[in-house]
Amino acid sequence: MTFIPDWKIADDGWPVLALAGIVTILTSMIFLPLGCFFLGIMMWLAHGLRLPNRQTKADDQIIYAPADGVVLDIETDQFPDSLAGDDASPTKRITIQTRLTDTQLQTSPITGHIVENLLLPGLFRKWGFDRTSWQAARGSNERREIRIRDAYDREIMLVQLGSKTARQLICRLAEGKFVQAGAPIGMARIAGVVDVFVPAGCKLLIETGQHVIAGETGIAQFARSPSTKRS
Repeated sequence: MTFIPDWKIADDGWPVLALAGIVTILTSMIFLPLGCFFLGIMMWLAHGLRLPNRQTKADDQIIYAPADGVVLDIETDQFPDSLAGDDASPTKRITIQTRLTDTQLQTSPITGHIVENLLLPGLFRKWGFDRTSWQAARGSNERREIRIRDAYDREIMLVQLGSKTARQLICRLAEGKFVQAGAPIGMARIAGVVDVFVPAGCKLLIETGQHVIAGETGIAQFARSPSTKRS
């Protein structure tokens, strides 16, 4: 059996890969050994920016990881202001940090419609290594809030967060767009952090320090199965 590598590049990964290719060509023309080094960097980028083949189970009770990475933190919180409105309710916030060695593509945690896609400009401070530094970064760094509502009127929010390396928070899906769980939704280029806000009654399926895979790892389960779908 012939092994065929998964080298299909995600649409949002092409600008980075194209820039790396130009640098590689120019460097090779000046000094070939250095060009070979940049070629290796380009191949590594291609691995991280590829469109992976993920198998998402058809379960509308499960909220799936939106990004590859390590679960940094799990805390009780409230939805960001733009979602909370006048009746803020407690939620569980799951923070996932994508590493440079992870696949960078982000996917939809649930099946539903995009209700909100809002970019809020800010800084790109380093995330650090403790909750104090993480909270400081949340308050000052650029972020993109993506709210998704499923057919049972249950909502979650995915927040892409900027960092020293992640300076482009990308989700080109317009409000009203329907997305399947596990379908590509965007990218934080590169090695960004995401906060996933889920209803407080959800059962957590992961723990701090665990490595999760976008579109495959269930991170939470809705409290109960609703009786009727919204038409």
